[in-house]
Amino acid sequence: MKCAYCGKEAKGTREHIISCSVLDLFPECYLTFDEARGVVHQADPIVKDVCAECNNGKLSYIDTYAKNFISRYFTRRYTENDKVKIEFNYTMIQKMLLKYAFNDSRSRSECCTFFDDEILHYLLNEADDSPKEYVTVLCGLATNVTPLPDAAFGNLKLRWCKDPLFLSNSTVRHIDYDTGKIILNEDVETERFPDLQLSYAFRFNSVQFVLLCWNKSSKKIETNNVILRNQYPYHFMKTAEETAILPVCTDEMNYYHFEHIHVKWDGLFEVGRMRKLASGESCRYKERLEKEWEKEEEILKRSHPR
Repeated sequence: MKCAYCGKEAKGTREHIISCSVLDLFPECYLTFDEARGVVHQADPIVKDVCAECNNGKLSYIDTYAKNFISRYFTRRYTENDKVKIEFNYTMIQKMLLKYAFNDSRSRSECCTFFDDEILHYLLNEADDSPKEYVTVLCGLATNVTPLPDAAFGNLKLRWCKDPLFLSNSTVRHIDYDTGKIILNEDVETERFPDLQLSYAFRFNSVQFVLLCWNKSSKKIETNNVILRNQYPYHFMKTAEETAILPVCTDEMNYYHFEHIHVKWDGLFEVGRMRKLASGESCRYKERLEKEWEKEEEILKRSHPR
């Protein structure tokens, strides 16, 4: 076997698509839903084309960072009123997401031309700490702003997908504030980014990342980044940053349909606010159900130790 990372001929080992150290933080998420093959199984999503030296040695620093970062901030739930300030290493965030995207693309036997020698060197070498200017990362706080508890839709803490859908206008066309009637937009347009080679969305419990990888020679990267920075409710992560306060990136629809990236001015944000005002901002039944679900999760954790 030829190792997908270093290119050497070696015996393949089991490489987790998402770091095992991150999966270990959520033992209640013990099922893998393989939509491509139409199966559900009690095993971690893996690929088997990585040598032991890369898997257990050269790439392990990325897995360590991912575990420490996610466990520090995102193993708990947040509300839309929480102010969540994070400290981060932008280079490591890039590497973490690129590694997961590369693993997932190979697991689906999809094109991996973006992951050339430069990117592979970047991932394999901890000392290579200069972030790639042709890689963009957005980060937002994923909070359940719907009237339903998480349990209503199952355990969706860990999710990822290729080619998330970026909408360029609101899903809501009109709100009648007298009657509460909501008229949806029948002509919701999608944003097309020129020279976009690869994109992924990742949800790790209460955080959502969007990864966008551009053609290296593109003259449109800055223009694309201006649109991303101003049009979507995410924090645009930058090279020189070490801290950020994360905006809420979810509304009543895309909290569950995480692959839909809505604009900042989407009327669904206003719909959620109207619902809370109409109910006196009381969520006592939802909160009661959430606490019951937390008890069930503890049982799942004990029943499925990792």
